Amino acid sequence: ALGHDRDNAGSTAVSSGNLMVQAVSAIREVTPDLAVTTEVCGCSWTSSGECVLRTPTGRIDLDATYRLMGEMAVQHAESGADVVSPTAMLDGSVRAVRAALDDRGLRDVGVNPNLAIHTTLYGPFKALMTTDPAVGHRRGLQLEQGRAQRDTVVQARRWIAEGADSLTLQPVMTAVDVLVRLRADQEAPLVAYSTSGEWPALRELGSEGMVEYIAMLRRAGADHVLTFAAEQVAAHLEQNHG
Repeated sequence: ALGHDRDNAGSTAVSSGNLMVQAVSAIREVTPDLAVTTEVCGCSWTSSGECVLRTPTGRIDLDATYRLMGEMAVQHAESGADVVSPTAMLDGSVRAVRAALDDRGLRDVGVNPNLAIHTTLYGPFKALMTTDPAVGHRRGLQLEQGRAQRDTVVQARRWIAEGADSLTLQPVMTAVDVLVRLRADQEAPLVAYSTSGEWPALRELGSEGMVEYIAMLRRAGADHVLTFAAEQVAAHLEQNHG
């Protein structure tokens, strides 16, 4: 499940030729016209499973975390990513990623931060990638469900002020009301991320149900949808709508 070495500094996240670099490069080579977006976060690379780096006393090391995220973003962009998505919910992280890209002349690469609401729907991803923190939990770095409508709008405004080009909301199956509220507040492009925990439910719906679900997300305000059902939806649309 890991596929690479992990340490307290997330060093492999910015090592030459790591798995993310290989994946982006391979996709770009095979499908040069496909838009490629990547996640910029420490959780899959740190031995703790945390999104952030910490000081020896256990406090979040903001400067080190910002540097890691900036270096990851540049590496992904230089490998062929069109858009990078900062996922650690830290104020200042979008600004840091945007500055790192600009400093390397990568001004055309978009920054699309995640508005991550705490949910059980992240379960399959956490299990596969072992990204549950070894100590404590990630609730302080995600939005709380009970305040999601208000807090998501507040955070979205901060991300836009820091230089975000678009915004991703995740999960979306249990947060369609938040998507509607976000659309009413924002003119920036919105991406609805149908996370891994939604996939079993979508499989039960079948291809036609998947199409109806995606159509609902579009009506609710999503400009784009990221989903594990993409292939099935595309095939259904091609077969039934020419």
